[in-house]
Amino acid sequence: MDHSRVNQASSDHSISPSSWIYFGLCAITVVDAFLQNEFLAQIGVSLIVLFIALEFRRVPTPQKISATVLVVLAVAMAGLSGQWDAIIIEGISRARIFLILFFAIAWLQYPVKKSPSLNAVRSNIVSRPPGRRYLFLTSGVHILGSVLNLAGLSLLTTIVERQKQFSEKRRLSVALMQGFTTASCWSPFYIGMIVVLISIPGVTWLELAPAGGVMGVCALMTGWAYDRMVLRTSRADPVLDRPSPVSRRHRAAAAFILCSLVGLAMVMVELSGTNIPVTLSIMGPVFALIWYGLIHSAEGSRLEKYRLLSFNVVRSLSTYRNEVLLFSAANMFGAGMAVVLPSGDMSAALNNLVPWPDAKIILLMLTFLVASAVGLHPIIVVIAVSAVFPPSAIGLDDRIMALALVGAWGVSTMVSPFSGTTLFMSRVANVPGHVIGWCWSPPMVLITISVITLYVIGLRNLLT
Repeated sequence: MDHSRVNQASSDHSISPSSWIYFGLCAITVVDAFLQNEFLAQIGVSLIVLFIALEFRRVPTPQKISATVLVVLAVAMAGLSGQWDAIIIEGISRARIFLILFFAIAWLQYPVKKSPSLNAVRSNIVSRPPGRRYLFLTSGVHILGSVLNLAGLSLLTTIVERQKQFSEKRRLSVALMQGFTTASCWSPFYIGMIVVLISIPGVTWLELAPAGGVMGVCALMTGWAYDRMVLRTSRADPVLDRPSPVSRRHRAAAAFILCSLVGLAMVMVELSGTNIPVTLSIMGPVFALIWYGLIHSAEGSRLEKYRLLSFNVVRSLSTYRNEVLLFSAANMFGAGMAVVLPSGDMSAALNNLVPWPDAKIILLMLTFLVASAVGLHPIIVVIAVSAVFPPSAIGLDDRIMALALVGAWGVSTMVSPFSGTTLFMSRVANVPGHVIGWCWSPPMVLITISVITLYVIGLRNLLT
């Protein structure tokens, strides 16, 4: 998910069959969320398979290999258990709810880049002097990204692109990544939060968000302190001008955009009784169309703006091929693990081997970190762990387990050379993904995940 999709889509002149298939998948999934119809679910699975068949050759090689391995393992587990439907079909079907979140986010990318208010905020953040730049940058991308996802991150990447000193490019890239990824600790607009909430249905977003928000702030302050004491050994070129000002009007408009988007989503979730991805896939297009129409409202027809935005969004849907393939494969693998490895037996073995709850939390965080470093997508870890080791079976509260997972998800993606955030910053900084994941990020990540682990352990002991 990145703004390069916008540029890629803009260079095309027609909507591909794959894009229409993705659009149809999202529409059917939303309808099925209310009707719970088996036939609609089967159509959704068929559309995912068709989409992957059409787009597989365009998927990058690392993602192809990872997904192929997961699918082969899932098929092998289905053959051993004889439960083909429960693993293959049900696994693919589970991916639908995650894929409609990308659909919602796709709509928001366009008005974000056109918004005068958000661009004024961006100019203010990136024009901060070196002494305060890191803190403003990591906090700003945390707030913007928590609602706007990668569209918010893309607003601030110009500061990395224009850096001439390699050390400054590294510092600011890590600042952006950590500020952005740690928002998964509490934001309902992040796929990490959605995956965890669906994998651990015993906890709701409202129960998780307050503690997750505090955890996110702890992570941000840890990163800032480490940068201040260790990384900022040299000064960048001094900035003589004052930071670019933000008018009251732009500040108020930016705050209204972010707060209204979150507020409307939460109200709709409570009133409709649906989950967050379904809610966002319904309100996201409407919100984006209204927002896009209000930007420079005196310039051109609103109807033409609505048509252009809708056309560009639908046209860009085929670029989510990586997500469709990986999430489908990961859900198949998770379904296979749940069938082949009885959770009761595995949980009992873990309890015998590691009887202390706090030690289990540490083991979970280390497992997450190592898995990400070797290239496994976090969704694989979350689905596999939650399927084989349910929180209650290993003596952990649902909220504590969920909190550990969302914290580990955000931080560990920084050390993965194949995560969407790492690949995005790789293009921005013009360095290979493995340099960012394996060289730039590990010191910051090790310290941050240690703080998050202590926070989760402390909260667990406080609640028991």
